[in-house]
Amino acid sequence: MSDYIAVAAVVFSVAAGWKAYAVSAKSHQTASYHSGTDLFMQLNLVFVEYPEVRPYFYSGKTLPPQETDPHVQRVHAVAELMLDVFEWIWHRREGITAVDRQAWSDYVGEMFALSPVLRQYHLDHLNWHPTITDLYFARGEFAGTTSSASDPVRVPPQPPAGTPPGERP
Repeated sequence: MSDYIAVAAVVFSVAAGWKAYAVSAKSHQTASYHSGTDLFMQLNLVFVEYPEVRPYFYSGKTLPPQETDPHVQRVHAVAELMLDVFEWIWHRREGITAVDRQAWSDYVGEMFALSPVLRQYHLDHLNWHPTITDLYFARGEFAGTTSSASDPVRVPPQPPAGTPPGERP
């Protein structure tokens, strides 16, 4: 009889442990969503507080090469903040749904396409945002990653086709 009680206790303990793990995993996922949303909302508030920097990120406005623009420091700070938010969320991509992961990847690609300033700041600081760098080079369809006469962007050599993300030459 005591063997049955011991087996029942072990089964109950395993079931309770599994349930605790499932609740903990769900709590972690919820916390990640909320943290990412909070970061993104803080980033959006920057554009409300400083509307003069918005065209550099949503309208393709470029900084003059001599950095004579009075907003240059703020624009660079916003580019770094935006990349930090992208990095934080993309680093935690395994904890979000496939639909949200795809939407986030598309959004990052769209922002790179819209903003020569963001692209250049990222390319000037590739090692600061490694998961975004991997995403950037893994997705060949990212608009604006090649040089053009109107938007000269220094682009490092692309890895050969089939190279896993993170293994650039």
